[in-house]
Amino acid sequence: MADCVVVKFSNDTVRTRTEDLSHNVAEEGQTLPAGSVFSVYHIICLLLSITTFILDVGFDSWLAYFYYRQGDGAYFALTVTFLIFPAIITTAFSLRWYIIDGDEPTLPKPPLWKWVLRIIMLLLQLAPVLRYCDALAYGVQSITAGKAGNRLRQQKMYRRMLDEDSDAALLRLFHCFLHAAPQAILQLMILIFHVNQQDVSSIQAIQAWAVICSLISVAWSLTSYHRSVRYARDDKEKLEWQGAVMQFCWHLMSTVSRVLALSLLASLFPAWMGTVCLCHWCVMSAWLALGHQQTAVCASRCEEVLFSFVLGLAYILAFIAPRDGPTRYSYLAYYLVFFMENTGALVVWCVASSSAQNPVLYYGAVVAQVVAFILALAFMLLYYRYFHPSGTSATLSKSISITDPDMDLSKPGQSKQQTL
Repeated sequence: MADCVVVKFSNDTVRTRTEDLSHNVAEEGQTLPAGSVFSVYHIICLLLSITTFILDVGFDSWLAYFYYRQGDGAYFALTVTFLIFPAIITTAFSLRWYIIDGDEPTLPKPPLWKWVLRIIMLLLQLAPVLRYCDALAYGVQSITAGKAGNRLRQQKMYRRMLDEDSDAALLRLFHCFLHAAPQAILQLMILIFHVNQQDVSSIQAIQAWAVICSLISVAWSLTSYHRSVRYARDDKEKLEWQGAVMQFCWHLMSTVSRVLALSLLASLFPAWMGTVCLCHWCVMSAWLALGHQQTAVCASRCEEVLFSFVLGLAYILAFIAPRDGPTRYSYLAYYLVFFMENTGALVVWCVASSSAQNPVLYYGAVVAQVVAFILALAFMLLYYRYFHPSGTSATLSKSISITDPDMDLSKPGQSKQQTL
């Protein structure tokens, strides 16, 4: 299996910007590959990213307000924690990248008004939105330059659009793992608990919408991330809209299955759910760390261990391979563990809960979890068989990698924003 993922670097010694490549292309008088033009497809993807982000954060903020008004201190504290902490992390990353860009001699210095706008948006915890808007602005400038016949400026603006899109996609991925996924589990757990207790309230509609928005946000962030990285690499085939739709369905069903299983367990035994996630995190992190899977993300063994713990946390929800090499068996092992954990959570729910108490919830949750997992596998196989950018079933035997430490960075289209 093979797909494409960008890893962002904040280390000045290893971080090579896509922007540098635009200068090389311009100097050599080369043209962009076919299809490498800012189009309606790009606009729709960027607008979807902005919309899903705002809806996700908006509904969770609204829920926090309702919890506060109703005096639900614990729910309020948990919801606000998963709102503020991820926002601070993504804001810190975004600010760090802006500072590094400012020190890059090949990049133009932003005017004062732009720094003021950046600070305002960062204070409002809207770091990904700002970068999505910048990507849209660069894309529009690229179209304008193309219509004016200025081919070199069109290429330059298109490259800057890709760079901002990649940055925003990675920030959004961080945000989803830290915010959307925990919020989906938390709010669905609360919703299931109260529905199972026949405790109906007006807030449940908002909780349901918040869960739906979080699930869509996670699925779209993964899809957008893979799409943006492939467009940022000249040597990679692009992920067209058909493949993006299929990949979105795959990630959505996988996320629904996982979140529902964990939420069902948490609604009865919150400590058990926490223990399962903690054990999953530790096992995956140990597997990555002990495997000595060196990547260009890490300059030392210590960084490899830290990276393993970060990636292990992401493995609670989704699989991302850390390096080059065959991943067929890694996917098989991951989804086998995924299936066993989900099935275990479902069995505990069925045994500890009563169908007589709420038969619709009891049987509906079981069917939904099983069907979502089966659909996730079906969409994944369909994507790699018919919609993968390579266009052949041979992709099933290819590899997924975050980085290749031996990659030749002298070739156009390759940077230390490595590929998966």
